Amino acid sequence: MLNPGVRESLRRVGRDLRSWTPGEAAPVLAVRAAFGIAAAMSAVALSGQPSWGQAAVMGAWLGGVAMLTPGTRTGPSLPLLVGAAGSLGVVLGSIDQPVVLIAAAAAYAFTLTFIGSVTHVAGVTFTVSGIMFFLADHLTAHAGVLVAALAVAAGGAVQALTALLPPYYRWAEDRRALADAWLALAAEADALGADPDAPFRTEPLFEAARDLDRRRALPAAILEARRQLYAVSTSIGRTASARARADAQDRDTVEFYSEALELAARLLSHFAEQITSRPPAELDWDALLDGLSQNPMATATGTMPTEIGGLLRTLHETGGYAERITAGGDDVIADPAIAHATSTARQAIGQLRTRLHRRDPVIHHALRRAGVIALAMTIGLAWPTGHGYWIPLTAWLVLQADFSGTLTRGVTRAVGTTGGVVLASLLGLVLPQDQLWLSLIVLSYALIAYLTRPVSMLAFAAAVSGFTVFQIDLAGESPVIAAFDRGACTLVGAALAIGFYVLVPTWQTRRLGDLLGDLVDAYRDYARLSLDRQAHPADYDRKVMHAAIDRIRARRAALTSAADQAKAEPVAGPGPLSADVLGAEAALSRAGRALVAVNATLGRDEKAKGLAGVDAFADSLDTAYLRLAALARGAAPPRGIDLSEAVQRLDLRLAAIEDRDTRTRRSVLRWESDNMVEALDDAALLMADWND
Repeated sequence: MLNPGVRESLRRVGRDLRSWTPGEAAPVLAVRAAFGIAAAMSAVALSGQPSWGQAAVMGAWLGGVAMLTPGTRTGPSLPLLVGAAGSLGVVLGSIDQPVVLIAAAAAYAFTLTFIGSVTHVAGVTFTVSGIMFFLADHLTAHAGVLVAALAVAAGGAVQALTALLPPYYRWAEDRRALADAWLALAAEADALGADPDAPFRTEPLFEAARDLDRRRALPAAILEARRQLYAVSTSIGRTASARARADAQDRDTVEFYSEALELAARLLSHFAEQITSRPPAELDWDALLDGLSQNPMATATGTMPTEIGGLLRTLHETGGYAERITAGGDDVIADPAIAHATSTARQAIGQLRTRLHRRDPVIHHALRRAGVIALAMTIGLAWPTGHGYWIPLTAWLVLQADFSGTLTRGVTRAVGTTGGVVLASLLGLVLPQDQLWLSLIVLSYALIAYLTRPVSMLAFAAAVSGFTVFQIDLAGESPVIAAFDRGACTLVGAALAIGFYVLVPTWQTRRLGDLLGDLVDAYRDYARLSLDRQAHPADYDRKVMHAAIDRIRARRAALTSAADQAKAEPVAGPGPLSADVLGAEAALSRAGRALVAVNATLGRDEKAKGLAGVDAFADSLDTAYLRLAALARGAAPPRGIDLSEAVQRLDLRLAAIEDRDTRTRRSVLRWESDNMVEALDDAALLMADWND
């Protein structure tokens, strides 16, 4: 019987090999990037086949690959960065002394991997441009080091110019990020319409908000819509809480709230489509509201419940932002360039500084990558043919931060490259050895690679192998020999990356307890803030609350990502396994839902009275969260506390208050405090025997 992790790994490899997502294709960008290749090749041809031709074409090629990588922006800055970083790679990769070159390769791999962990764009830039280090010996064979480096930078500049060609949709990536956030909220509203205790699944919301926060300049409507995400999430949570409080026998009431949440999901999905599609679809608000008002609950009372009315007002405001974004013409709000750059640099340096300790997984991955590149460079230098550089090149591209990613990418790249090599070899035998024909084949392969980059890694790897084979053939080498040699080197490089990861792993399974403990700490901070707001409304700080919410989302995203990676690992504890952690996280999210509902009972600008008895309950809840964090991390937990007794004391204190203005707040708090206690007790039971 196979280990469950091995079985999951094999399943993911098969899924990755079969993956095909044509809806992700970006034909306009692909054609523009291919035009950049054609421009670089034309410049080479007009110059009479200079020695720097291959370097210029490779610079343009890599600039296009970076722009076609999902999640990157389509402006000219990224190709310029790739060209500049690639030039540095050419210079460093041209060291003559083998021992020094191997040491430089290890240092280069460690530095680029570590710095590239700051942002997705940095990771893409350094991964793509790092290829030039391994191709330096080939690119400088007929050109000087400085000339080849300048040619690579010039190729990136050519691709940057093509990024400015029409059609040019400014803010397209920012619109997509905001649309992803709205879609995440739509999915949450839809799930809550069916089950008010549905666990949080808003990682795309966190990623999108983080991407938008990093931008220096954005239209006012996008910025305001970004800030309004908290209000939308709060309104959805408030309506879901009202649905949960509805009498289970009163089907009309439950269905009314569910219908409102489903309407919110449809509207948010429509807004997401509106700001990303051309032309946008029309929306008839009157028809939507008429449909909701026909619910038996609405017709019986003649009014909308407060929660649904607030949700509709928030969504109407969101629709206004969507219309402004679609219409354009908003003022662009930008931070001063120098201030933004220095602030971003400080944040990046601070982020890197926090990772400079031996237990950080980024350090583990950077060291592992340095080790495998040093070994691959050694084998590549000793390879009997002139294509040994493909061994470290493949290892550089295959090795990922997790076992599942390394395995799937390694197998997919090896299979795709082998298929591409066979096809390129056959074409090399039948096509005439003419410069025009070879140039057209290279351009065709580049276009296919750009088209399939976001669609299928298998097809992309096959197209890249064909592009490289015929690009090498432009230097006068045999396409068949070069193809088979590169195929063998690719298999060796992929095997090195996968084997090295198994020998020097960073198993996510071993990190799950600590990550869950971090999430519990974030929930504890949010619980304290939410209950303090009920006890002392005048002390409420919106920015502090939003920071706590973002911290929960970030840590939940880290935990769920690690748990997903851990499913495919052929190892066990110590500590909890992936399924155990996800079960505990679901219980914690139920308590989080209750806190969201409590927090939503106070408006942003409402001046309310404090509730007696809440401080004592908050202290008890704080102790319970501290105990859960210790259980998650495998540490000795502090003495437990009877939450049932604490919630009874809270009920007595709230019931003794005779104040009509706080009746709704007290009712919600009494209801949701029971839900919190039940959820945290479930989490404690799940964690009780993890470290026995």
